[in-house]
Amino acid sequence: MSELPTELDPARYVVGRRAVAEALAARTPLEKIFLSYGGEDGPMAELRIAAKRAGITCSVMDRRKFGALEAALGLGRNDAQGVIALRPLRTALTLERLVEDALASNPAPLLVALDGITDPHNLGAIARSAECVGAAGLILPVKFTAPITPAAVKASAGALELLPVARVQRMSETLAQLRASGWRIIGTAIPADASYDAAHTYDGPVIIVIGSEGEGLHPRVQAECDVVVTIPMLGRVASLNASVAAGVVLFEAQRQRRSTTH
Repeated sequence: MSELPTELDPARYVVGRRAVAEALAARTPLEKIFLSYGGEDGPMAELRIAAKRAGITCSVMDRRKFGALEAALGLGRNDAQGVIALRPLRTALTLERLVEDALASNPAPLLVALDGITDPHNLGAIARSAECVGAAGLILPVKFTAPITPAAVKASAGALELLPVARVQRMSETLAQLRASGWRIIGTAIPADASYDAAHTYDGPVIIVIGSEGEGLHPRVQAECDVVVTIPMLGRVASLNASVAAGVVLFEAQRQRRSTTH
């Protein structure tokens, strides 16, 4: 079940089965489609098939939460016919454009890729750290990731309005492609190959891949990493929150890269 988005901007929502179906047919960029639990009739099933073809995630909400979403948008009960779609804050770049722009601005840029980060607050916090260390952009999977909601933007302190974002269908294939073209892929997971502060870890064009704190990196994603790093834990808690861990690794990357440059 999906949680109710917060700080809603009605202009970012497409409401109703017909409106959402027309948006899909017109290839209108959509971040996510929220469905009321229990709607399994013909039109709803067709809509879900169309969304799958377009690579757009459908998230099922229980009826109480879906009704709360309708109310937050100023809609009457059942006005949405069980379907509400969220538009992106802005159109994502293609991966090719993101990489081209990154290399044009810096011969050894830093990109951040997310794998399995489904909490909008974690997404926002990671984006904030990425922007603060001068990352050239974010790479997000189309599926199994948090949508860029107003809550995510707030958690990012506006960084998501500044950082270029590219969405990709398959993260493992994307990383394999980038690795073959000369990018160094650094994963964050347990178990790991090295400590996050090992010397020369972040040299050259580098992509730091942040996995979820529960599942870590997907095995196929981890297989594409040149090295997997971890942050040593001295206490009795086994791991850090994903966004906190991302911040620690990103600022160590910044420290090493600045030392190399200077």
